Amino acid sequence: MKERVRVAKEKRRNTRDNFRTENGYSWDCALVFKVYLNSEDVSEAQSKYSIKRVLHELADGGLETRLFYSAQADEVYCKVRAPLDRLQQEADRVDMKLALDPEAIRTLSRAGKVDSNGKQLWPPINIPDECDETPYSPFDYIYGKYEYEREDVAKLYKVYSNNTVFRGVDRLKLIFNILKAKKYEGGCHLDVYRLLQDQCMVGFFPLHDHVELQELELKWLQFFQWPWNQPVNEIKDYFGEKIGLYFLWLGHYTIWLFVAGFVGLCAWINIAVNGNDPNAEVMPYFSVFMALWATLFLEFWKRKQSFHAMKWGMVGFEEEEQARPQFKGELRPSPVDGKQYLYFDRKEEQKRVTQSSIIIFGFIMVVVAVVASIFVLKLVLSQKKAFIINGLETASIIAALANAIQIQIMNVIYGGVAIQLTDYENHRTDTEYEDSLISKTFVFQFVNSYASLFYIAFFKPFLAEDPCIGSCMHELQANLGTIFLTRLAIGNLTEVGIPSVQSYLKTKEGTKGVEGEVSEVEKTFFMHEYHVMLGTFDDYAEMIIQFGYATMFVAAFPLAAAMSFVNNYIEIRVDGWKLCQICRRPEPRSAEDIGTWYHILEIMAFFAVLSNSAIVAFTGNYTLNYTWVVRVWIFVCMAAGIMGVKMLIAAIVPDEPHEVTIQLQRAEYLNDKFFNDIVDEDDMELTQTVASNVEYCVRETDDDPL
Repeated sequence: MKERVRVAKEKRRNTRDNFRTENGYSWDCALVFKVYLNSEDVSEAQSKYSIKRVLHELADGGLETRLFYSAQADEVYCKVRAPLDRLQQEADRVDMKLALDPEAIRTLSRAGKVDSNGKQLWPPINIPDECDETPYSPFDYIYGKYEYEREDVAKLYKVYSNNTVFRGVDRLKLIFNILKAKKYEGGCHLDVYRLLQDQCMVGFFPLHDHVELQELELKWLQFFQWPWNQPVNEIKDYFGEKIGLYFLWLGHYTIWLFVAGFVGLCAWINIAVNGNDPNAEVMPYFSVFMALWATLFLEFWKRKQSFHAMKWGMVGFEEEEQARPQFKGELRPSPVDGKQYLYFDRKEEQKRVTQSSIIIFGFIMVVVAVVASIFVLKLVLSQKKAFIINGLETASIIAALANAIQIQIMNVIYGGVAIQLTDYENHRTDTEYEDSLISKTFVFQFVNSYASLFYIAFFKPFLAEDPCIGSCMHELQANLGTIFLTRLAIGNLTEVGIPSVQSYLKTKEGTKGVEGEVSEVEKTFFMHEYHVMLGTFDDYAEMIIQFGYATMFVAAFPLAAAMSFVNNYIEIRVDGWKLCQICRRPEPRSAEDIGTWYHILEIMAFFAVLSNSAIVAFTGNYTLNYTWVVRVWIFVCMAAGIMGVKMLIAAIVPDEPHEVTIQLQRAEYLNDKFFNDIVDEDDMELTQTVASNVEYCVRETDDDPL
């Protein structure tokens, strides 16, 4: 890494690089093409989108390229960059929001604005710098749309260390926009990910900026660092808001797990003191605590999320999002403004969604059948003496392990099917696509991950054919512990081990027989790919399922929260190390919030109330001396009481902090001034215009009848 940084700094000092001198940056991303021999057959897509065709499209979009052969001469690498004026044009076209310089907008606000003839457009603005209602300066965290040809606003944008108004992550976003934009929008109209799928090219990735990356690593990749000390702003500036938001959420979740884990550890100690009996008296109280904990965790996340959306300039992003290049439709005039847009028939859209739902239901039925077969296997094995070792029933352990492995295998199989179904549905934007994929995945993984636990908790206690071994609470505790630990072990192993092995094998294969140094771009190509969408998707999915284990069955396994905290503390470092050291730099994406994942967390919190209330009322030994009617009433009262408190907390805690609301109103007001020159209504002038003379004379009679 040190050598890479040294070389990168030398290149920056190279005064013969006219492009870098003039623009403040150089090559930003790379494409990789396979070299085909004359005797090799190529597909229709490969023939249509040859390297020559792609280079022409890049040039038509205003992008610059440089080609060179790989060390083995079996691939051609194409570095890509955009001149500063081309980036400015694209930023103007998409109305890209850029940070405004606080001092520049303060100066303009205090002075007011006049036109070229000296006429005042709007008077000076005197917003007090200090206010009891907000700790923020009136000019902090203000973003405005980029306007290329307006000299009057050119000095308002924040300038970064490269002497431009664009960060490295901004340049990458704009280049990706140019690549996928239609011809009539001035773009290249290249669906890069479709070209990768059709093997028209074998690689496409942003290039690491090793100087900036090293600065991030020094702040982030530390063995001991509290979750609240993560450099999320620097992560966002290097990897984009979407990845920055994931680590912000993961840090928030881990902080709250610290509290839940401590209380859970105390509950576990109480269980151990009571002869390792999961029916300890403290567990109902701990269940109530975890239900309220989940509500507070989500409510305070909404507040943190809204603050960072304001701070990062992401408010309203989803309304401005561009269409996916994979979106197919008919080009027709918009019924709103008459501009050309892609139209997709709503009936066809509904038909495809219905077909996807039927297939998903079929997979869920398969999961139910597999889980049922595992419990049948356990029932058969438990009747054989060979599986009783020193009085220990190994059938339950075998069934739990089989269930844990089945969960992982079915998740992998279904993951590919869910992607194909979501592709088939033809969603317009990346946010719509990801929300649909999240919904499909959650429904399946919920059944796949928790079906066996629901069966043990709520069905086995009442089935004479499949009685619990000992107490059902003991069996639920053992099953949950086995599944939870197996999932953590397999998840961490695959998350680090597989990418490392793949990168090693690819590097070994790509440098076989090579003498001399391999280029930096080629080294990057050998690294593991962190998928632009599925990377954070898989990370979120892993944490959401963990959240379910830590909350929905906590009445049986209170250590889940403490174990989740330890796992997540390590997970932050593993994910950070993976992104910085093992993976290529992913395509940066913007994001306003965590989207559908939040609604799924709310659903999980709701089920946690029901499941823990049911465990207390029906599964545990707490209510054995009561009649079924009383037990049902205990369940209803406990669940309703917790739900009521949850709703009260949600109503009391505002989703958006008051100071964030004020800052967003300031941003809207200042943008109206700076970019639209909107004048305030002059109430004093209006009052003077409409005022009439006061009549003091009182007449004896009405001398002016109607």
